[in-house]
Amino acid sequence: MPSQAIVGTPTEDTDYGFTARLLIGDYERGCSGTLVSSEWVLTAASCFADNPAADLTVPAGAPQVKTVATLPDGRIRNVVELRPHGERDLVLARLAQPVTDVDPIVVSATAPTAGQDLIVAGHGRTAEEWAPLNKHAGTFAITAVSGGDLVMSGKDGASVCEGDAGGPVFRMVDGRPTLVGINSRSNQVGCFGIESAEGTPSEATGTRVDDLSAWITDNAVSTPISDFDGDGRSDVGVLYDNGAVAGGGFRSSLWSLTSTGPGFAEPQRKWDSEGWGSWNGSRSKTFSGDFNGDGRSDVGVLYDNGTRPDGNGNRTALWTFNSTGSGFDMPVKAYDSTDSGSWTWNHSKVITGDFNGDGRDDVGVLYDYGTRTDGNGNRTGLLTFTSTGTGFGKPVMAWDSADSGSWTWANSKLVSGDFNGDGRDDVGVLYDYGTRTDGNGNRTGLWTLTSTGTGFNKPVMAWDSADTNHSWTWASSKPVAGDFNGDGRGDVGVLYDNGERTDGGGNRTVLWTLKSTGSVFADPVKAYDSADGGSWTWSRSKTVAGDFNGDGRGDVGVLYDYGALTDGTGNRTGLLTFTSTGTGFNKPVKVWDSADGNHSWTWARSDIA
Repeated sequence: MPSQAIVGTPTEDTDYGFTARLLIGDYERGCSGTLVSSEWVLTAASCFADNPAADLTVPAGAPQVKTVATLPDGRIRNVVELRPHGERDLVLARLAQPVTDVDPIVVSATAPTAGQDLIVAGHGRTAEEWAPLNKHAGTFAITAVSGGDLVMSGKDGASVCEGDAGGPVFRMVDGRPTLVGINSRSNQVGCFGIESAEGTPSEATGTRVDDLSAWITDNAVSTPISDFDGDGRSDVGVLYDNGAVAGGGFRSSLWSLTSTGPGFAEPQRKWDSEGWGSWNGSRSKTFSGDFNGDGRSDVGVLYDNGTRPDGNGNRTALWTFNSTGSGFDMPVKAYDSTDSGSWTWNHSKVITGDFNGDGRDDVGVLYDYGTRTDGNGNRTGLLTFTSTGTGFGKPVMAWDSADSGSWTWANSKLVSGDFNGDGRDDVGVLYDYGTRTDGNGNRTGLWTLTSTGTGFNKPVMAWDSADTNHSWTWASSKPVAGDFNGDGRGDVGVLYDNGERTDGGGNRTVLWTLKSTGSVFADPVKAYDSADGGSWTWSRSKTVAGDFNGDGRGDVGVLYDYGALTDGTGNRTGLLTFTSTGTGFNKPVKVWDSADGNHSWTWARSDIA
């Protein structure tokens, strides 16, 4: 056999860049894989099965042993989740960090037929190398299509060898690779260390995927926000203010409500400042993000340390609680403004997002600089703390309203999301313009600052309530952001206060969505109206967004204040979710109620991460 036996000739790094080499365990197994989205590699279930000759069953969830994917250019990603197909030799492997600069392969929409030639690629053995570093590719002819199997015969000495399992089987359509299947098994003719009788033909079997595009699309979804345990579903974190403690100081605790898919488990306390030190919940602004890029969301807190000890202004610190999968590490101080100057905590509004597209979430702060020095209005700036993986860089001014005009910080409510679908998170600001010029109600606008990768473009008005001649009251709006329709672009939702019901039966609250078009936002659409079901008090609602059921579409959650328990032993709080249908939302479902466990939970002491 020639040296290019598996799977043909070596390819350049730039060729078929959607392939990956998988190392499973401590060099226990080597396989190949195929990038089908920025975060998911499609490979063979047999790579992970205990005894693949007897059973291809693979447990869903984290791999049982450490698994690493290496891209053709040498970049490494840990595999943090497996989603097996169950009926075919297929499994999707989620990467801890997305690969945003490589085009995933497209799944073929056309069934293969006998007689067609296909290209097969992989990182397995060659005829002369036990563990080659380069991928190889060769041509195979389809001899039969049998159910979910592709039976193939190698051409020009090509063969599938050990280590090629999971590699892509594809054809070129209009100059573009389209995935037909993945390598499953072969007779390994001509492979290093394999003795075959002279004249034995090279035969291989691939697993079809052309008829599984819906399964791949439904499962190869983006990693959701606030996924603390890395299971592909968003959880809800709450920093709870336990108040002052005897003897001085304050106590706070970090709780997590873990998604089960259809609902949520009871809240679990993951950290308590008791025994650690004093922590004042009222001085904390809490948020979440995957700051170290390990596929699990962490918690951050911007903390108010009050006046600097030297009297030169104010002191603010940035703390992070890194997720361990089952809990959180002790808080680590990632930034302290005493190192650089004065920072006023109550002039700060915090958001998170992967602003540079490197797979790690960064922290953004919209900061109030007060009146402009020239007296022409107000000045607001956007500062970003870029994650380094182990911490954060110093804050950098990414946008300054002084460069373009007046911007009032107090009139701004923040959201973040990948509004244009380019793989980098952007910043949105719902802005209050006050009373309309014609006196007919109020005017609100939605601005976006789109990421450039190294900073942000100047803000652009993406929606204006005045354009549709409608009144929209900013003070009655609680915005959230999420990809509600699963199209890869972030949308904006607003929980809106309509005040008292006209029939006197309590209060009315409405959920609106503004769908991203890629460049702007469509006019808001009413997704839910409490008038259809009962009374809903907007002022008792704290909103959060996330993909709570792991279906690739963003949902909306509301932590709701029910007031005092009926027995007078404390307070009652509930968590309700509006799950996305793709075109709208289901009616709200109560997924947790503190009263069910006979626990007191005070809504006003809860800061959602």
